[in-house]
Amino acid sequence: MKKSTGLVTLVVVLAAAYGGSTWYTGKKTEALVGEKVAQFNTLAAEQMQQMGMSESVVMNVVDYQRGVFSSTARYTITIKPSDAEEKPLELTFDDKISHGPLPMSAMALGNFTPVAALSHSTLVKTKDTEGWYKLTGDKTPLWADSLVGFDGAVDSNVHFEAIKHQGDEVKVDFSGGQLRTKAGGKSKDIVVTGSFPKLFVDDISADPLKLEASNFVVDFKQDGDINVSGTQVGKLSVDDVKMQSAETDGITFKQIAINSDAVTKDSVSDTKVVYALTDLVFEDKVKLGSVELSMNFDRVYAPAISALSKLISDSNLQNDMDSVDGPTAQKMMELVLQALEHKPVLRVEPLRWYTAAGESKATLRMDFQKPNATLQELQTSPEMWIEAIPAAQLDVLISKPMLRGLAAEMDKAEGLSPEEGNAAMLDMILDAAVAPYAESNMVKNDENGISTTIKYEGKDRVFDINGQRFTSEQLLGLVLMGMM
Repeated sequence: MKKSTGLVTLVVVLAAAYGGSTWYTGKKTEALVGEKVAQFNTLAAEQMQQMGMSESVVMNVVDYQRGVFSSTARYTITIKPSDAEEKPLELTFDDKISHGPLPMSAMALGNFTPVAALSHSTLVKTKDTEGWYKLTGDKTPLWADSLVGFDGAVDSNVHFEAIKHQGDEVKVDFSGGQLRTKAGGKSKDIVVTGSFPKLFVDDISADPLKLEASNFVVDFKQDGDINVSGTQVGKLSVDDVKMQSAETDGITFKQIAINSDAVTKDSVSDTKVVYALTDLVFEDKVKLGSVELSMNFDRVYAPAISALSKLISDSNLQNDMDSVDGPTAQKMMELVLQALEHKPVLRVEPLRWYTAAGESKATLRMDFQKPNATLQELQTSPEMWIEAIPAAQLDVLISKPMLRGLAAEMDKAEGLSPEEGNAAMLDMILDAAVAPYAESNMVKNDENGISTTIKYEGKDRVFDINGQRFTSEQLLGLVLMGMM
């Protein structure tokens, strides 16, 4: 009897301890939810500003019911378009929150590490999302399981439901996919990985479009605060892309990819972005090769650029720059001058277009600085902004073998013989086009290609073209003569 009494007592004590701990973590989780919503809104605003977008994304908690072992919440995410006349899109999510430290639902997923909570969020069917529900056969199109640590860190698995839809005008086949997201307690250390195996869209409406793509991959990591001090590395890629429209019978790419990395220290960042289009084929016949663009933005003062982006977004200036008022224009110039104080540099290294036959490329470097003038002087004498560019250099090489190969490809696609096609006349056409500039040594022209090197020296305001110096007036005259 004493043993049974002791066992009952132990069970009661453990139950009370577990209930007390879940009540405590439930209370802590409610506070964390408020913090995470605020962090989401701040991060969303920052990202929209950095991308120069005027749309806004805002999350709100519209209901929260806290229990002992679990709680329920409802959130809304409102996406407001830049055009005030367009209707905002509102997404509603229901959230079932199991309290820690050891939520039964978390252990069922194989997690036995103490956490503050496990959240299971689902997209609610509303007027704004009923079309999405229809495409998924009334299955929940989007849901996520998130583990919330006691430090506020969040580890989420986001699931997108597959879509198979056959309508009168639109056919959609989407494999669905998953995103894994991790964010530190202050939402500054972020990791996002995910993949979507397949997408097919066939729209036969008045503006027909057919799109096929596979293996869409997201890989992103941010350490620290990229606006203050931190690093950021990201990749977006999609394979085997094929597009058909009313204007063309088809454009295919082996891969489309965007790679980026950024390092920020003391709010000054160096960023590199590489865009790549691999194995472009036009109308299943003409092989156009691959294109790569590598852009570097050095010594960029993040606070000024972020504030400038927000100002443009808030003022809706990207749609109507002519409507800018005096105070807004002055604020814009002040922010530009703040950015120029750090002497930013733009580098294109390089822009490449290459095929099996050859490679054409261009490189560009532009240095910037703050003009030696007051804001008032810059307002009254806009020509003083020329001092903002102390130096620049452009190198261009157009490969004749590459152009000959492309011309031969197009001739072949049109069923023309080498004698009938344009490839045989290409050299003659090119030589005639650049002859005026070749005579003045503004371009170099030989069997391998057409090239030029242009340097700008801001101090003397002169251009150096292949070793020859010209004033801006002289250069303009030569260009006009070549065009006549």
